Amino acid sequence: MKFTKENIVFLLENVGGSENIEKISHCISRMRFKLVDITKANTEEIKKQKWCKGVLIVGGEYQVVIGTEIESFYKMFLKTTGINENANDELKTKKQKMTFIMFVSSIFSPIMILLVVYGMWEMVRTPFFLSSNSTEIPTLIEINSFMELISKGLSWFIVMAVCWSTFRVMGGTPIIGLAIGAILISPMLTPLSALDLDGGKTIIQAMNEHGWKIFGNAVFPWKVSFEGLVIPMIFVGLLGVFIERGMNKVNLGGARMLIQPMVVIAGTVIVTMFTIAPAGLIITNYMSISFNFLMTHNITKYIFSPLIGMLYAPMVVFGLHRTITPILMQDILKFNGSFIMGLMIISNICLAVGCLTFGRLNKNCKEVKNIAYSNGISAFIAGVTEPAIYSISLKYLFPLIASAIGTYFGCLLYTSAGVWTNAAPFGILGIIGFASTLPQGINVEQWAGGSIVWGTLSVILGISITIFMTIVLSQVKYFKERTNKILFDEYGFTPELKQKSIFKFKGNKNGKIK
Repeated sequence: MKFTKENIVFLLENVGGSENIEKISHCISRMRFKLVDITKANTEEIKKQKWCKGVLIVGGEYQVVIGTEIESFYKMFLKTTGINENANDELKTKKQKMTFIMFVSSIFSPIMILLVVYGMWEMVRTPFFLSSNSTEIPTLIEINSFMELISKGLSWFIVMAVCWSTFRVMGGTPIIGLAIGAILISPMLTPLSALDLDGGKTIIQAMNEHGWKIFGNAVFPWKVSFEGLVIPMIFVGLLGVFIERGMNKVNLGGARMLIQPMVVIAGTVIVTMFTIAPAGLIITNYMSISFNFLMTHNITKYIFSPLIGMLYAPMVVFGLHRTITPILMQDILKFNGSFIMGLMIISNICLAVGCLTFGRLNKNCKEVKNIAYSNGISAFIAGVTEPAIYSISLKYLFPLIASAIGTYFGCLLYTSAGVWTNAAPFGILGIIGFASTLPQGINVEQWAGGSIVWGTLSVILGISITIFMTIVLSQVKYFKERTNKILFDEYGFTPELKQKSIFKFKGNKNGKIK
């Protein structure tokens, strides 16, 4: 879609003008505003615009859903309005009330694009990776080794970016956060994936083989690399910001430029290696074990996994899906895959199919059909579901319910068959992620045929049930009346009704339905 200057001016005026904007940013599909007075925003008028896929308020943040073209819209907004995204830096150093969801979302929103790129690259690399493990052809082995260079670089930078983003959100100096993150993934340190845990060794026993003997024979602190330790890296960022704030109160005169960054970086790293690193390693290790246990145990896997998949789309509505992101990223960086990723892929595909089916059912209303098809295809291919959710699924409600039901049964088959998913895109191309084998440390009974067969069948089952349930629910009286009223109010579309008893139009002076 081509955006115009008038679109930008309209949005600016209806969020209360530039003086009502404290802070502005964007994620994969949304404009995110921190407003001085959120009541000044004219939400209903914004929702009526064709370029707006929805509006929501999450943790005090005013979010306008634009879609996959958010980058061009955001740049045009800054250029047209003259607002500098860093113009209010002094506000960032003030203590602001921030909910946990808003905090997590603010940290991971700018990093999600890297995770998408990582998934896309792993999809491209998968055939070479599988071939290099099953053949002695030197060329294939070397190509996979070369492609792994990009994979490793992305995985390292994602962890570094968490520290950078934490500094940015908390009002610290982001480049210092980036430097701290780089130090903590140094090749001098030992990642969790490199530990030898065979023979019943505990994580503590394994780490005792990797550390500094600063205090004589005692091996401590451990040489803990933060590769894959996403959640602990958030606490590292917080520690660094608090040290920087403390240094801001010290009168260093002209030496501040030299002394403060050195103290913040060195102080953060030293304290981290003695405290956050060992605690984070142990907690992360056992948290991962607990989560994977719930998704592989003979009883809990039939409850836990399908529920996560079924509730994932509704969680997007409230911004709660960001709470899963750190766990997902941690699994991907540790195992190059995740059980959760497959659940998300099935959920995104089913939601897209529900949106597309709705467009097909209402094909006579060209406006809503075009919206459903464009946003449904975006969710189906790229896994960007927000536009589909806010423009169709949540608005008309029954496509969201139908896709949740389809997702539940798709995820039930997925977890029953013991499917594992490598890093992959979040849409239909994510199926390539099922072409994988279970990594070491994951013990699960996998059905004959492996992940690629049962993962694909899980998607097909989810799609089939979603289509069926969308059609069935569309005939329910409540949903039919709700849909017809919205179509008439917003598009002036009057459906052809064979049964007058189901829905009656009664116009007022404005032609609206009572």
